[in-house]
Amino acid sequence: MEKQIWKQFVQGETRVLTQLPSKIANSWQFCLQNHVDPFLVKPPKILTVSDLTTKQQENQELIQLVKAELSSIEKQFHLTNQLFILTDNEANIIWRTGNYQARDFANEIAFREGSNWSELEVGTNAIGLALRSKEDECLALEEHYSAASRKWSCAASPILDENNEILGVLDISTYQNSTAKDSFLLLTMLTQKISNQLMKRHIQRRNDLLEYAKSFLEEVLFCDAHFRIIQVPPSMADQFHIGQDMRKIISPAMIYDQESIMRNRQLIGYKYKLYQVKNEKGNTPTYPGVASRSKSYQQFLNQVIKVSTTSVPIHIFGESGSGKEIISQTIHQNSPQKNGPLIAINCGAISENLLESELFGYAPGAFTGANAKGFEGKLSQANGGSLFLDEIDSMPEKMQQSLLRVLEDKMVTPISGKPVMTDFRLITASNKDLRKLALEGKFREDLFYRLFVCTVRIPPLRERLEDIAPLVDRFMVSNHWEIDWKWKIEKVAKGYPWYGNIREFNNFLSRVAIFYSDSEPSEDELNALIQTGSIYLNQGSTNSYEPIFTSKIKSEKHRIEEALEASHFNMTKTAETLNISRATLYRKLKKYELSW
Repeated sequence: MEKQIWKQFVQGETRVLTQLPSKIANSWQFCLQNHVDPFLVKPPKILTVSDLTTKQQENQELIQLVKAELSSIEKQFHLTNQLFILTDNEANIIWRTGNYQARDFANEIAFREGSNWSELEVGTNAIGLALRSKEDECLALEEHYSAASRKWSCAASPILDENNEILGVLDISTYQNSTAKDSFLLLTMLTQKISNQLMKRHIQRRNDLLEYAKSFLEEVLFCDAHFRIIQVPPSMADQFHIGQDMRKIISPAMIYDQESIMRNRQLIGYKYKLYQVKNEKGNTPTYPGVASRSKSYQQFLNQVIKVSTTSVPIHIFGESGSGKEIISQTIHQNSPQKNGPLIAINCGAISENLLESELFGYAPGAFTGANAKGFEGKLSQANGGSLFLDEIDSMPEKMQQSLLRVLEDKMVTPISGKPVMTDFRLITASNKDLRKLALEGKFREDLFYRLFVCTVRIPPLRERLEDIAPLVDRFMVSNHWEIDWKWKIEKVAKGYPWYGNIREFNNFLSRVAIFYSDSEPSEDELNALIQTGSIYLNQGSTNSYEPIFTSKIKSEKHRIEEALEASHFNMTKTAETLNISRATLYRKLKKYELSW
């Protein structure tokens, strides 16, 4: 009967919705209004391998707890062709297990890790309904909206945290039978037990964190693993309150030190030290970079803040990757021009002809191919704000002369246009010595004196190795990466000069997170990863790329993963590609703990 109702509905006969339970009818109507394709075979939204790995890392504790609890009672479920599906709070499937045959059928519709199973993506289903209602949901085969789901019955139950917010959804789906609803009660008991376990752990960690916080007499702000404030220093009691999400009320610029707090290899919270200094006008200085522990870098920042409050030109000298753009933002955000725009341009990345039009703009019809409405150049766009010229040493001499005239007259003339007034704060940067270039006649001396009113030099990373730890912390927080061996990264990193500075160091951390997402490397392996991205190889080193990439990517585990992806997780085709039997393939999948 419901099969006929679905056919009539997709043909436009919406009046048949009255024959369905109101919950199902409302969901079908919701899907129709949001243009969900009822003939959908696979979900349109599938996470990349990298994004899936990130989601799984974010929900690692939830996944492990579901695995453990499910394994203890799985035999009590009386199911046929069943799958157990765990999603995060956005309906992304982050873990799956179940009957081999059911997995094969599920792979045909991409009902697997990485797929999004929300109502908006695949239509009416138990997971999507549970996320929307925060209640347990059960659907028969024909109650699903999209063709991809209509051969499955499913029951789903949300897993809640201590604030009654959804952490994820556990789903039972059975292929071409309705046994899922028979285990509905057992499923809800299981998710309630998991929720209780998570709440118990949260309370324990909160107590551990509070006990840890008692030992600090200094001005430190403590947050739990969800960034909720749990302890505020007395001097900040009027600014912050217990339970607030610090990410919503504290900008990175206010933080000068941060640290992850681990107990028994589990993240229990964060410790933050905040800037309390005020500038001459009584405002808290703004710094958008990573909090520094280095006294030399903090002295440098104090110098930057002091010159920022004026309107004089500032020249930034810093090695490649040292953070010149961050310093330009710091200068602008603490300057009298902070309410105006910050316009940035890299002089070394644009040809001379394009640089002229980018800087000065042009009038309508100025040249062949020009925008019919003309173009306002960067010099005009920066009016009332700041102009940041990176790699100023690369500016052609003709442009240097034109820029000098603008700085003297505060007037800019677009190509084929009329002069207009402009007034901005000039910030320049280079990784070369402009003094030397001026003496050698490679940079205009008169422009040099215009730019070198105030100069600041960014300390390279090798001169502030104390900042290795906060850089690792920031990377871990930004990438939801939790490890208990970051000390090893810090130890190895402090032995390398980092000629590419913070950019090179962050690239190294990205490689570590990719290759060692679920294992701990040796110090030699970390050193090898440093060499992979370095121009300067250790003495005696040969090809730094081959040992790492050959051993990691071409392993049996990765060959199996590649074959699975290529066959869209069809077990028969994967086994044929690898020239092994299906039984051997299943054995290796289990050996390498691969999902399929």
